[in-house]
Amino acid sequence: MLLFNLTQAQNLVLNSGLEDYNTCPGFGQFDSIFVQHWTKPTWGSTDYYHDSCVGIQPVSQAPHGGHAYFGVIAYNYGTEYREYATAKLSQPLTAGAAYEVEFYVSLNDGYIQAVNELGAYFSSSAPGPYSNFLHIPVTPQVENTAGVLGSTTAWMFVSGSFIASGSEQYITIGNFRDDSSTTITQVGNVGSYGAYYFIDDVLVTPTKATEIPKIVQEEFTVGPNPSSGIFQIKLSNEINEACLSWEVMDCSARIISSGKIESDPLNKTIDLTGNANGVYFLRLISNGQSSVKMLLKD
Repeated sequence: MLLFNLTQAQNLVLNSGLEDYNTCPGFGQFDSIFVQHWTKPTWGSTDYYHDSCVGIQPVSQAPHGGHAYFGVIAYNYGTEYREYATAKLSQPLTAGAAYEVEFYVSLNDGYIQAVNELGAYFSSSAPGPYSNFLHIPVTPQVENTAGVLGSTTAWMFVSGSFIASGSEQYITIGNFRDDSSTTITQVGNVGSYGAYYFIDDVLVTPTKATEIPKIVQEEFTVGPNPSSGIFQIKLSNEINEACLSWEVMDCSARIISSGKIESDPLNKTIDLTGNANGVYFLRLISNGQSSVKMLLKD
């Protein structure tokens, strides 16, 4: 059982505002030998901007915070070209724990198209390096859902939450969809076709939670686990069942099933036979407090 009690949110992204660099890179030279704790996973020409670096100072948009940001092409008209940036986290994520993800983006005013689908992908090792500049064919745990990211004057806020599978220690940001599944909107008439974004102030923090009462800590079990789809919640001790409920989430923290413990002895069958194989998370809730356990359907 995974229990956590946090009093202060801690940003797990190292060099989250890209302020710290070892030496100023040339344009398109985005790598940890230049920018501390950041690199790129493909041949795409990810760019670094810093007020103190001659030739790569911020251009049309001032940084959201501090003196630096990076830039990536999220869509390139006529070619399947993408750029990404990868940062290391200060520690691996905990299986079953929920995390909030935030970052800010602004469309380069030299481009006349915008996309919706900028996202963040978490992995236990740095993705790639890929010997191409195509889209990375993975599903990001967090993706923008607020519509067109079309402003060239304001910093737009991208955020989301997800449940960690465990051991993730890298975050990669960009557009992970191919051209056919990318939502493209023309937002201007003068400039280049495509969508190029400045990105700043990346935040990953554990979601604040409290512990479930001790009686539940000691007696809450789920089995069999792994399972082909049928899981049993069991609580052998007496508890006020009117206050005890459960919900099952996928890796995007989307609730796919929920219910209440209603029988005595306390038990409940969870049926995931109609869902795809993979990792899910069971949250047991009592009086506003919760505990999370990972389920594996195979």
